[in-house]
Amino acid sequence: MIFIFQHAVAQSDYPLRTSKDSTFASYVNKGEVSGHIRNFFMATENRYGNDYHANAFGGVLSYETKSYKGFQLGVSGIFTYKMFSSDLNKPYDQTNKSSRWEQELFDVNHKDNFKDLDRLEELYIKYHWKNSYVTYGKIPVEYTPLLNKSDGRMKPFAFQGGWLHHKNEKFQADVAWIHKVSPRSMTEWFPMDEVIGLTDNGYLPNGEKAEYEETTHSQGLAIVHLGKEFKNLKFNFWNFHLDKFINTSWLQLEYSKQHWQAGMIYSYQIPNAYQENLPYENRYVQPNENGQVASFMLKYNNGSSQFKAAYTKAFESGRYLFPKELGRDQFFTSMTRSRIEGLGGVEVFAIGYQYNWQHLFLNVDATTTHGAAIDDYELNKYNIDDYYQINTRLHYEFTNFLKGLHIELLYVWKQNKNEHNTQLVAQRSDYSQINLITNFNF
Repeated sequence: MIFIFQHAVAQSDYPLRTSKDSTFASYVNKGEVSGHIRNFFMATENRYGNDYHANAFGGVLSYETKSYKGFQLGVSGIFTYKMFSSDLNKPYDQTNKSSRWEQELFDVNHKDNFKDLDRLEELYIKYHWKNSYVTYGKIPVEYTPLLNKSDGRMKPFAFQGGWLHHKNEKFQADVAWIHKVSPRSMTEWFPMDEVIGLTDNGYLPNGEKAEYEETTHSQGLAIVHLGKEFKNLKFNFWNFHLDKFINTSWLQLEYSKQHWQAGMIYSYQIPNAYQENLPYENRYVQPNENGQVASFMLKYNNGSSQFKAAYTKAFESGRYLFPKELGRDQFFTSMTRSRIEGLGGVEVFAIGYQYNWQHLFLNVDATTTHGAAIDDYELNKYNIDDYYQINTRLHYEFTNFLKGLHIELLYVWKQNKNEHNTQLVAQRSDYSQINLITNFNF
């Protein structure tokens, strides 16, 4: 069985708590403890290459003091251990690639370490007033469609910096500065100028391997968000300025009426002039690249059932880029093991169905891409082929004595449309995968 700690401190509408006790110890003693315990079993059957499996056990323990004149302190730690696995570092002879997905349960930077996997997740000071707050340190972050925790493994993305969140009856606004990151499936913390490029650097538009890791002395990521809710309409605008790399704007509109919901996203990117001064092979983005993506969604909900159709278009103006070390894009067609980052000139189609029986939830999501051409590096950073993918998820939430216990079974099937060359598909496509995740949240 797998268990997990879930940090559950609300970011907005947080109730301010006071005490007649005036000592610091009294506020510490009456603080709030939360967390989760997680067990994660993953097994991947690769059509070309070795099959792998692994079982990871771990959790998170979080603590936050009671509010004293609006001030709070918080700390959170995370740990992971390998219970059992196949040889995750055994490469397949024809590709020399070893396990990808199972290794992400542990530490992708230290592939022989399966025991000493602790991380200081959060350590922050926060000041509240009404429904607003400002915080600094290793912080829990508000949701954004690009920078996010993406907690689909044992260790999510974690961030250090400052965050100002303001909310009233008229609108919501956020201003943030992030200057350190501990990426998902890693245990160390990195400044922004070291973290970009830790994972796959992909290819340059001319087909050569990109080498931009530690070549751009970025100070951090600035985020501005403005959100407003009307009667049936939600409006959200984000701007992400990654110093010396790229600027990304994201506009999202969602309209709801009775059983129907419709949505639209448009995102536009502008390269930073600093990139043009770098040697060609060290550039993260080229001066003539302007990533543009439009995404649309239509959803019908009749209570227990929900149907969704979505379409995303990445335009030919350039590859859509956002560092994998900071989060995962959340377009309407985005789903587990399927994102649009690194692509241009591509269409993505998705459909989904959800049904719930009280505490049991069934989700089936299918997606396919059209336009991703092998060896077209100007629009295909990671040289992937068009593919089909189906995710089937069963999720059960226990009640009464076992309240807080959740069990999830996720089956992923992914298949390339055209190319089945071993080098192209290994650990990226042509596989089926089972994920069994057991969480206990408290």
